[in-house]
Amino acid sequence: MRLELDRIGHAFLGRAVFEDLTLSLGDGEIVALVGPSGCGKTTVLQIAAGLIDPLRGRVRRHYGGHAVVFQEPRLLPWLTARDNIAYGLAARGISKAERRAMAERRAAEVGLLARDLDKYPAELSGGMRQRTAVARALAVDPETVYFDEPFTAVDVGLRRVLQDLIIAACARDKFSALFVTHDLAEAVRLAHRIVVLSDRQEGIVAERILPGMPGERDDRSVFDTVQAWAKDPAFAALFDGDRQ
Repeated sequence: MRLELDRIGHAFLGRAVFEDLTLSLGDGEIVALVGPSGCGKTTVLQIAAGLIDPLRGRVRRHYGGHAVVFQEPRLLPWLTARDNIAYGLAARGISKAERRAMAERRAAEVGLLARDLDKYPAELSGGMRQRTAVARALAVDPETVYFDEPFTAVDVGLRRVLQDLIIAACARDKFSALFVTHDLAEAVRLAHRIVVLSDRQEGIVAERILPGMPGERDDRSVFDTVQAWAKDPAFAALFDGDRQ
């Protein structure tokens, strides 16, 4: 087990977001956290990653290190793509030559070209900036990665490419991942298990273990799975456009 959230609760400005939420993340597992807007998906991720503390409950992390990929790339504008990717390695005392080599390897894995690595964030497209952010997270060889709706701002075609990169990287490097998304099809494509949050401060209202492996489900099976959930009360809020 890589992560355990034990009966955590949180509130903002006196308003409860969720109570008694219990969630686990297994070794090498990708868990997709879904739910309507405002249900606390990002808050759960931030608590899991240690970015904020829960008001109640306990967080147990059984791993050596983690990384976070946000919805916005959050690159340092004064550093090149290469130096952004290598940024987390400097604190480990890794030599400049090793940092450069590791950054270039991770950049290649996410589809960045060598000629792009000397560009600054302002010179990169939105998709290239997000690839750089993913490469930066993977460069530190994390045992767990937290993804906070990282592909929302990219077009459909690139989103699929980036999803496949995450699936391949998880299988190759054996890290665990908590992936927040509002897109059920995305969740079905890349996760081993889906966890549904309520928008009524009820915490987790459903969990579904997906058959097969991430990346091996074809478009038809993804579509059929999502359509079947349209009749499931636990997913009702996700199909109600008026409440998004």
